Amino acid sequence: MLVLGMQHFSQADLMRVQAAGEKLQIRVLGLASIAQDVSAQLAAETIESITVLGALQASPAVRAALAGRIT
Repeated sequence: MLVLGMQHFSQADLMRVQAAGEKLQIRVLGLASIAQDVSAQLAAETIESITVLGALQASPAVRAALAGRIT
């Protein structure tokens, strides 16, 4: 799914994804934001790929954990 505009992912959002045993393929045209309280481990376990045409806001630890998955 492609989101136009802004998409924010909170810790609770990613914990629901984790509990469901799923992984996200994030595609955003605009701003993708991952909450500051999301751990690098949680992000790595729940985000399969992330494509952002615009800006990505995430902590340095989350960015490092997802480095090979960000395009």
